Amino acid sequence: MTLPERVYIIGGTGNIGTAAVKELLKHGVSVTVYARSPTKAQGLFGNNDKLTIVEGDLNDLKPFEGSIDGHTRLLLIVNDIPNIAKFKIAVAQRAYAAGVKQIVDISTILSGMSWRTSIVASNHRAAEEGIIAIPDRGAFVTLRPGRFMSNHLWQEIHTIKNMNTIMDSAQPDRIQHWISPNDIALVAANIFRDPVEKHADAVYDLIGELVTLEERAQILTNALGRTITYTKISVEQKYQGMIEHGLPHYLAYEFLSDPPVPDKITPGLSILLGRQPETLVQWLEQNKAPLL
Repeated sequence: MTLPERVYIIGGTGNIGTAAVKELLKHGVSVTVYARSPTKAQGLFGNNDKLTIVEGDLNDLKPFEGSIDGHTRLLLIVNDIPNIAKFKIAVAQRAYAAGVKQIVDISTILSGMSWRTSIVASNHRAAEEGIIAIPDRGAFVTLRPGRFMSNHLWQEIHTIKNMNTIMDSAQPDRIQHWISPNDIALVAANIFRDPVEKHADAVYDLIGELVTLEERAQILTNALGRTITYTKISVEQKYQGMIEHGLPHYLAYEFLSDPPVPDKITPGLSILLGRQPETLVQWLEQNKAPLL
């Protein structure tokens, strides 16, 4: 990647964004982070002459419009499911108009599902379709990750830490797909360091590991040094637990079952990463402290 390249990052202070920023800075790439809290961003990244922090949010894109000129790439990470298409399309339109040559979008493995089989899938799909339809746009690369390993630190931290168990309504031998946020970030950073033409309008599924619920309980047991079990609960109990932890009804209901997704590790993931995918064992070794 040549020095004139500049990467703008929307969502740069979350798990994926933070890792992407650090990876790009490590390689001397100029990065601009759009953040609601510049103080938080500064605390994450420290002082670096390659880093610019712009204060702003997605409800008012004027700060973004005033700072996007001169950037060649953009990483787009938005977690607001109800508004995800609106926000992503608005950012992409402005970015391409300002001369951005490539956008890398963090979507979901679910967006390839049949039409309107999932709210999460439908909203991500609407965002992808809206950006693809922008006239005279630049390149648009879509990353479709599976279940984030970092979910252990918010969806399941209560039962793991206080009850020594993980809970679900599925059978113990149910296979679940996982991907490390570090791997998602590294794929994005590697794409930005490649020529734009190499990836064109590619779509990359990102599944790094498959484990059953029983296997995951054993992995947690080994990582935490105490016995973690798998507890099968009813769908009603699962739903109520998600509601009590703040999920809206439409997401809690949707998460009652695992939708059909690819049941194999992404074959070419190691090519995109330049190494083997991070395993759940490896991710937990670096991130287990909140679960102890």
